[in-house]
Amino acid sequence: MDSYEELIEGYKIFRAEYLDKKYEAYRDWASKGQAPKVLIIGCSDSRVNPAILTHAGLGEIFVVNNVANIVPPYEKGESHHKSLGAAIQYAVNHIKVEHIIVMGHSGCGGIAALMAKDPTDRFDADEDDYIADWVGILAPAREAVLQNCNPAHDHEECLRLAEMEGALVSIQNLAGYPWVRQAVQDERLALHAWYFHLDSGELLSYRPEEDRFRRLCR
Repeated sequence: MDSYEELIEGYKIFRAEYLDKKYEAYRDWASKGQAPKVLIIGCSDSRVNPAILTHAGLGEIFVVNNVANIVPPYEKGESHHKSLGAAIQYAVNHIKVEHIIVMGHSGCGGIAALMAKDPTDRFDADEDDYIADWVGILAPAREAVLQNCNPAHDHEECLRLAEMEGALVSIQNLAGYPWVRQAVQDERLALHAWYFHLDSGELLSYRPEEDRFRRLCR
């Protein structure tokens, strides 16, 4: 069975369960709209699924995925990143989410591209290189890491730090969106940076008061 057929078979199982009586109340509620209280901006990486990781049910989280879980800086007027900006605006102004989480993870290919000494080692460096252009948004994260870490001596540690620093840069950018800034000022929205370690399964959360990531729970 090829991968496409596996998706179809999986859907058949989902449909049978979804149409069960236990989902009747949910179907009735969902047909009228959605009201999740959390927006998670995660990576497109197939190994990191926020719904599975948090054991969230249908309708409980609003999710936006992109390469390296990046939030570009706010651009007034003609924005180059309208899709992500629209999702953030919709989540804050219309769904009224109470939390936004930017979730980085270990082994991120986008961050590896960002930290590569020579981008041509991994990607074609030309005007159509979407990857280099996109991850370049996190250049401040790369610069911050290289001030304290030498990739030639400890490549893996530098990547890990960059993955975390990238999430923090995205949080900083996120705070610059006017509707986000206003909601935070009104104390109806909180911003969080998370980091998921694929090997250990540990989930870390950034603690501003300590300026470091700590285990989210024991």
